[in-house]
Amino acid sequence: MEDIIKRVRSIYEQIYSDLDKVLIGQSHAKKVITSSFLCDKNSKILLTGNTGTGKTTIANYLGSCLQKEKISVTSDLLPSDVQEQLINSSGFNLLHIDEFNRASGKLQSAFLELFAERQISYTGTTYGFNSFYVLATQNSADIAGIFNVPQAVYDRFDVNVYFELLSSSEKRELFFSDFEPRKKGFINPEDIDYTTGAVANFELTEAEEDFLLKVFDMVDSLEYNGKPLFGGTNIRAHKFAIKLAKINALADGRSFIKPSDLTDYIVSLYLHRINQNVANVDNQDVHDMFDKLNKDVLALRLKKGHN
Repeated sequence: MEDIIKRVRSIYEQIYSDLDKVLIGQSHAKKVITSSFLCDKNSKILLTGNTGTGKTTIANYLGSCLQKEKISVTSDLLPSDVQEQLINSSGFNLLHIDEFNRASGKLQSAFLELFAERQISYTGTTYGFNSFYVLATQNSADIAGIFNVPQAVYDRFDVNVYFELLSSSEKRELFFSDFEPRKKGFINPEDIDYTTGAVANFELTEAEEDFLLKVFDMVDSLEYNGKPLFGGTNIRAHKFAIKLAKINALADGRSFIKPSDLTDYIVSLYLHRINQNVANVDNQDVHDMFDKLNKDVLALRLKKGHN
């Protein structure tokens, strides 16, 4: 196990370090992206934030490392346009969707089939695809030409990574240093096979399983003004949370999980899944609720040796 942990940690640190050469700041975003990439070869990652925060820069960089297919969404893009593009592609293991929330309802339905089944139905024929990542970007401040994204579609994204505005020190580095973002990189597919295999073979103790179930119950029981905060059971989110906790532990040099392996990702895992029918949701109230949830999870304790 020691050799496995050592190699996973080395791969994780290398990819995170490479992202530092692509973008200034956004340390949490880089962590969530790195972990999501290395725990599941079908990770679907939504990148959300204001224009100019680095979402497309990171998506383009990761696309340069793998066999990429890119879709630039406009409000008049048709499902058939996307279907024909993917059917005629030479194969891809990363799908980059730019400006995702500009997709019309019909186009979102096509994406839903692709995300859920790794296939598309076109002119009476079903076309299947091998494993592939999804990196989709959307601007949080722009409202012109934006369509509502249904909960069922958002639920198919394993994580929603929020890109923050740069701090004063990060702006200083960006404007006045000689920083030049790396444009192209290399990710060894064998490394991804190794880390995803290590996650799949990471065995949890009964105490760890009990801890995770307790956390998931805490998440599902959240309410806002007496109404459930979530529209569904969060099954997909919980399953992906387990993978993230495992890769986080391995990257930290451990063969066991602890509460911080979940709290590092809770906002990215669950915030985009809140019930859109909950009336008068105040963003600050919801963020305060997630802050409290993180504190409550950190206060939980596993059996001796797993603290």
